[in-house]
Amino acid sequence: MHLLLPRQYELILLEGVDDVVRETGRRAESGAEEGTFVVALEQSDARTRRGALWFSPAGNAHCAIVLRPDFSNARVGQLAYVAALSAGAALAGLLSPMTGLHYRWPNRILLNGLDAGRITLAGPARTNDPMPWLAVGLMMNVMHHPENPEPEVCNSVHASGSPHVTVEALIEDFARHFLASINRWAESGFGPIARDWSGRANGFPGGPESGVGGDGERLELDRDGSLRIRSPGGESRRVSILDHFGFG
Repeated sequence: MHLLLPRQYELILLEGVDDVVRETGRRAESGAEEGTFVVALEQSDARTRRGALWFSPAGNAHCAIVLRPDFSNARVGQLAYVAALSAGAALAGLLSPMTGLHYRWPNRILLNGLDAGRITLAGPARTNDPMPWLAVGLMMNVMHHPENPEPEVCNSVHASGSPHVTVEALIEDFARHFLASINRWAESGFGPIARDWSGRANGFPGGPESGVGGDGERLELDRDGSLRIRSPGGESRRVSILDHFGFG
């Protein structure tokens, strides 16, 4: 694999790792600088929040970026939306026309309504505020996806009708868009990011797959990136995106 990234990144290309986000965290703990961009051709033990093994063969995208935050820990969860928009912008420029591209709270990327990617955030177990490092990861099914049950659950870029897309092109475009998106977030706050993310949300953020929201409940993004759930009776509760990633 040959990658051309913006000069703000230091590329580390690995044949295989257990989990690219865990590997990026280990390197951050050992002093890797902000902008270290770790790419793994394969992962052997990448997991979803519920512990399921994430399908990670060669031919799919597995990458993560080291950040050294100068912002409060309360804002960390907003980076999941920044990264999702960056991946979405990269995909939008590569996918065949009419391919459905959407996001589902808190970290899923959907192609034609099916699960195709995840955003992951990780930081040190115990930390100050701001935390000394943050790893922002993307896992995306490009060439392959798991065998589907009936009804279908998973998709890939190639299976969605774009077999010309390469892993290299997706990662390069994600890296470029992430720089633009995080600078926009730093300068303009979460509002514009939230509006753009919500514009491609799969219905309201949430739904049965996220484990939140019941019959008649309305789901929307709160101004800090948490999920606001409003019941038909007018009561509301919040589900923190920080809790989802283990920062609660």
